[in-house]
Amino acid sequence: MYPAQQNATDQTANFFWLLIILTIGALVFWWLEKSYIVRFIFFIRHYEIDLIQWTISGVNVVTSALHLPAINTSALSYWQQFMITADKEKILFPQVTSLSDAVGLWLRYPVMLVLLILAAYLFFHNRSTRFRQIYTMQSLRKLESENWPQITPVLSLDLVKQNLKEGPWAMAKLPLDFCKQHDLLKISQGERGEKIWQLRSKEVERLFVLQMGPLWQGAEALPIHVKALLVIFLTRAHRDHDVAEKLLEQISESASHGKLDFSGVEEYLQKYQHSKIIPWLEKRHAYVGTFMASLLEIARTDGVLATAEFLWLKPVDRRLWFMLNSVGRQTAVVEVAGLFAHWLTEKKLKRHLRTPMVKEAVNALEEGVKDILYVAEEERWHTSLAA
Repeated sequence: MYPAQQNATDQTANFFWLLIILTIGALVFWWLEKSYIVRFIFFIRHYEIDLIQWTISGVNVVTSALHLPAINTSALSYWQQFMITADKEKILFPQVTSLSDAVGLWLRYPVMLVLLILAAYLFFHNRSTRFRQIYTMQSLRKLESENWPQITPVLSLDLVKQNLKEGPWAMAKLPLDFCKQHDLLKISQGERGEKIWQLRSKEVERLFVLQMGPLWQGAEALPIHVKALLVIFLTRAHRDHDVAEKLLEQISESASHGKLDFSGVEEYLQKYQHSKIIPWLEKRHAYVGTFMASLLEIARTDGVLATAEFLWLKPVDRRLWFMLNSVGRQTAVVEVAGLFAHWLTEKKLKRHLRTPMVKEAVNALEEGVKDILYVAEEERWHTSLAA
């Protein structure tokens, strides 16, 4: 802190020294060549008086018509004559200040008016004066939905008060909760006799295989919501950004009416279904989920395409949503861990595989469960961190 304070002190001292030097310089210049300063001041004051007299003459015309007394400007005429006849070399400083005071008495009123106008302008146009509206979370998101139509699917919901573990908008399940829900756990003895969680590997593998979803059988066989995503990803991959944005906004905004609007999807699909990207991906992916995940990666070569932009997908197709949401992550959501592991295998081998390759997902879940401390029901009263 000390060097910063020292630097600030030095800058303040430098500023005052500069003021002193400028003041001394002005005094010396006045003493040596005051005629130049006087001529400059007289030049300014001359035109100020001309402007004042011209304005007052116009005002006097109005006052004369209203039979009001005229405004007397004889004092200004005196000073104007003084500036014309005075010897600039013999002018004294008090005379200059008296001249400035006389002109200033007339200028103070228009200056005050201008300052009031500027103050009013700043008051009503300053950024801080625009922040007067108080918003709730509901009113703010409704207002912002015009800028971010992607949030429309949740406008009518109060997700803060909803159970995070239930319903179509539930968050991704934690590994232990997922295992408990599907009865994939058993309790065994560790090396030191302690109780530990252990997976039922056969059941886990079977469940991960069920996560694979439908095989890829062509674009025409896809449900309409997947077709919409297919078109959006393809248009982004082909740098047709406007079409993708149009469809994303159209579908998101339609969520407020209770029915998603997929109009135009079939027409765009006819245009893009012959893209070279589709056969290239068909050789590398056998399932709809893995195909769409790689297509999303390609679409992102045109820029950011977050899954939040198609938030409407989550309650419609939870598995596909979390699969796409896991693209780019180091670890996948456990609800699509089998499909994600298969996708990584297909990417590694660069060929489509119909046989589910979920063994690595089973191993990963097993490692994750081993790291979770087991605490019996009767011992949970003294900890909130145990599972």
